[in-house]
Amino acid sequence: MATEKIRGLIIRENFSGEADKFITVFAKDKGKISVFCKGARNTKSKFLAAASLFTYGDFIIRTASKTPTLISADVIDNFYGLREDYDKTVFASYFTELIDKSFLEGVEDNNILLLTVKTLKKMCSKGCDTRLTACAYLLKLMEYLGYQPDTEDGGIAKLSEPVRYAINYVQHKDINGIFSFALEDRYIKELGQFLYSYIDFHTELKLKSAKLLKNMY
Repeated sequence: MATEKIRGLIIRENFSGEADKFITVFAKDKGKISVFCKGARNTKSKFLAAASLFTYGDFIIRTASKTPTLISADVIDNFYGLREDYDKTVFASYFTELIDKSFLEGVEDNNILLLTVKTLKKMCSKGCDTRLTACAYLLKLMEYLGYQPDTEDGGIAKLSEPVRYAINYVQHKDINGIFSFALEDRYIKELGQFLYSYIDFHTELKLKSAKLLKNMY
């Protein structure tokens, strides 16, 4: 039986039949992989928690068939704190849907995987400012996807100085440093509204979660 071990983040789940589901894993060195999880929605299934959206872990999959099938899973982090807070759930859903719609299967990007995992962990930490963390994430994500805002652009020049500083700050930091800045609430709102419009315009992606995100700022 041909098997493979992958490490990644579940960015989508789709139900099938009464108890089965398909999950999409954004995997290290592999990119998006669709995996069939037999009986995963059954309350007695060993995959009930491990095969859930936002779970980060090691997955053993059977690769002999056309669609890989989940055999076992070892959860590294399920980011449970995201599910306890509506705002965090909305942002995390937007992040994962944005990644899902931005990549074809098999196209890997380990930087984006690492960025997303670190951001979800940050959002689960005590005292985290969810909206500011989301702004930092989206700025870095746009850079990695090739849509980095140009600080010399006329539209960005119209933003307030603290917001322009935040954009410039994130662009010049690595993943570990992008959350080490603060903004007043009014500037977080301004930056969030800018990013929402910027991403919508430049990616032209129609995301279901974007409708909820619009109300966050």
